[in-house]
Amino acid sequence: MGWLGKLLGRPDSARQDVAELLTTYGIFRTRTETAELDDRETVRRWLRELDPDLQQQVHIRRPWGVIAAVSDHRDPVGVVMQEPDGRAWGAYVPGADRREHLTPEQVEGVMLAALTSTGRPDGPDWRPIG
Repeated sequence: MGWLGKLLGRPDSARQDVAELLTTYGIFRTRTETAELDDRETVRRWLRELDPDLQQQVHIRRPWGVIAAVSDHRDPVGVVMQEPDGRAWGAYVPGADRREHLTPEQVEGVMLAALTSTGRPDGPDWRPIG
């Protein structure tokens, strides 16, 4: 599924309509936990426990794209989305510049909305990446 899938070593035919927690150990070792889309509490727990030291990401795979909450050392948790055609988007605070990050509550709101939405979740400003 485009650059995000290639980055994670996922084939384009990765399962849809599922939530995943990806944890990276070293360069070539990744552990994946999955949850059904109706398991909001598991997704909420994953988001609250994201560990930048483990390079963790929470993905929600839907027919309209993959949305991911990404934890790293430089910034707070960010949200990115990739559409099936490969276009990538970043979620930003509405009306703010790119330096202002979503709050943990906003990240959780976007990710939980993705569990049931029929398209890219409303709320943040979606801006192209790249």
